[in-house]
Formats: sequence, structure tokens, C-alpha cells
Amino acid sequence: MNDSREARLDAIRTIIAETPIPNQEELIKALTNLGYSVTQSSVSRDLTDLRINKSGGFYVLPETNAIQQLGILQAIPAGPNLLVLKTAVGAAPLIGLKIDQLRLSQIIGTISGDDTIFIATAQHTDHPVILKALGLTAYGANK
Repeated sequence: MNDSREARLDAIRTIIAETPIPNQEELIKALTNLGYSVTQSSVSRDLTDLRINKSGGFYVLPETNAIQQLGILQAIPAGPNLLVLKTAVGAAPLIGLKIDQLRLSQIIGTISGDDTIFIATAQHTDHPVILKALGLTAYGANK
């Protein structure tokens, strides 16, 4: 059983970044599967402490909200280990920082220019997880 609050908070961040979680019940199930003993009230407090809100019917990390507000204009696959994001001029450095703060295990590293971000991934199958974590539904132009 995992009892560390910090470990549980990290687990919540990872679960929400990588899995569509529509409600606290689903989050409790995911945490229980990882060996955490939690109640609805402790999960509710954790979500508040982590500043996690809902967007589009699912919980999202505050970094994802910030990324969505800053605006990714286009996501382009550039090979099996590279994802390229186009942003508004001047937005890439801040979006790149927010992506780094997500601490996704699928992201090896990022490089940000003025309006472009390169995301190095371990494999092509990581791209959909990363796109979801960024609030994008697919490659191409963001609506």
C-alpha cells in the first residue's frame, strides 16, 4: 500500500495526464489499482490542492489549461520520435515550459523556439498520449 501523500499527488498528476478521467469515482479506481487507499474526500482535497479542474468533461492539469489558453496552432508528426508544435509568435517558450512541467514519461525532452516546439519521444505510439495531455484531439490544426 502506498501511503505517502506526495507519491499519491504525483500518481494523480500522472493518471490525469495520461488517462481520460471523467469523475472522482474513476480516479479513485485508478488510484486503488496502483495500491493507494483513498476516500472521496481525500481525492477531492487532492484535486483542489493540485488546482485540477474539468475541461471537456474530463479532469485536466493546470498546465494543460495554460497550454490550451496560450494556443497550439498545429501539431505535426515529424518521424517516429519527434512531434512538432506550431504556436503563435512568441508563445513557444512559455508553452514549452508548461509542457516540461507536465513531466510526462513519454516526453524525453523539448526544444522551444519563438513559434515552434520540438518534442522528442521514445516512440511514435507516445504521440496520442502527448496530444491528449496537451488538450489536442489529433494532428493538424487545433480548433
